[in-house]
Amino acid sequence: MDAPQRDRAVAVLCALGSMVCFSSVPVFLRYLAGDEVALDSWTVNAVRYSVAAVFWLPFVVVIGRRQKAARSGVSGGPAGAAPGRSIWLAALVPTVPNVIGQIGWAAAPYHAAASTVGFMIRTSFLFTIVFGFLLVPAERPLGRRAAFYVGALVSMAGVALMAFGGGRDQGHTTLTGVAILLGTAVGWGAYAVSVRKWMAGYPLRQAFGVISLYTSAVLVVLMLLLGDYGRLRTLPGPLWAVMVVSGFIGVAFGHVLYYRGIHGIGPVVTSGVSLGGPFVTALLAAAFLNETLAAGQLLGGVAVVAGGALLLWVKSVVSRGEPELPRAGR
Repeated sequence: MDAPQRDRAVAVLCALGSMVCFSSVPVFLRYLAGDEVALDSWTVNAVRYSVAAVFWLPFVVVIGRRQKAARSGVSGGPAGAAPGRSIWLAALVPTVPNVIGQIGWAAAPYHAAASTVGFMIRTSFLFTIVFGFLLVPAERPLGRRAAFYVGALVSMAGVALMAFGGGRDQGHTTLTGVAILLGTAVGWGAYAVSVRKWMAGYPLRQAFGVISLYTSAVLVVLMLLLGDYGRLRTLPGPLWAVMVVSGFIGVAFGHVLYYRGIHGIGPVVTSGVSLGGPFVTALLAAAFLNETLAAGQLLGGVAVVAGGALLLWVKSVVSRGEPELPRAGR
């Protein structure tokens, strides 16, 4: 195997790895929300995200120093950061919808099965396009494509089937859970577009690192105000391990693999691979949580993914060559 083929094979494996990482997180969160553990979402959210934000801190520091060296005329510093703009100010805007999405992401497993979480969060791609219409003129040609409206209708029909799919799944998904998941998808849709609008010109790892640090700080404050963080003092080691590992998998390792996949095979193929994630979540939930979906709900999940695939296709046709945006945390 020559070097280009080997690099492509590695990129495909990284894309698959990121898909598995992201799809495992709803199972971790559902376990932490279960009766046997019953940690509150504020505490789980703050611990997981803070642990992962520490991972990204070196990227922020190193890239920032190189940019400073480049502006000072020292060789070896990367170009690309928008001149005269502080990334710490630019990151404030996308931090807001990221925090909203992250709060919903952590709260959803208390009201929905892991499989439902995995499928329904795919609607965030639809809301990314909707916010793109509002804030990014280059996105508006999508509105002239019939395939966009078909994909949106198929996705929303899937959501309805998952909410009213002829029976309650064994994870006891409620309408509150469905509402939280849709709110989370809206938040992350706004996050993706705000990153594109306000973080243009910054390296992806630096942008995601700064947003992660801000998000982590907000989540810690919310934990101190609303969470039962006192339980952390007596939490057994294995449960600490679950939170730490899930944080690294969902907010750190998953993104490293995702970006490596994009570098090797492009954003469209990498995003297409990620559409298999909900099915991995469903298999993991069945194996480790004994959760299953009713037939109608499973059909709805398939419709959500099919609608997402159609939306991904039409966006790739309209906006070829655009840079990939940092994903929201998991």
